[in-house]
Amino acid sequence: NQSASPNIYLATEDPAAVKEFKQALPPEWNLYVDQFLVETEHHRVDDYNGSPKMAQAMHGKAGLLALGSLLVAMEANDFVLTTESNWSRLMDELRRSILDPRCGNCTSMIDLRKKNN
Repeated sequence: NQSASPNIYLATEDPAAVKEFKQALPPEWNLYVDQFLVETEHHRVDDYNGSPKMAQAMHGKAGLLALGSLLVAMEANDFVLTTESNWSRLMDELRRSILDPRCGNCTSMIDLRKKNN
């Protein structure tokens, strides 16, 4: 249905990215924010490599949430990633090696990584 409102799944661990995306979002679009961000918000450790501290504080639930987020993300056809991120590189590799061969190259990806000229 071409007239249906787009459904956007925003997979990020950056609260600022969610805020900026919501401000730019057309009102007719449906936004679904990654449950990982929602459930880990009060356990965030912004120190360098704070993920192990967060995982310990959440008794391992952060890892389960991350895997769930990855599974949901793999339902998409179009991806906006930054290949500066290990998580984005993993999603792109899964997209290219698992999804595309099964659907006849039906996915697309835009890379937000800043290129050195």
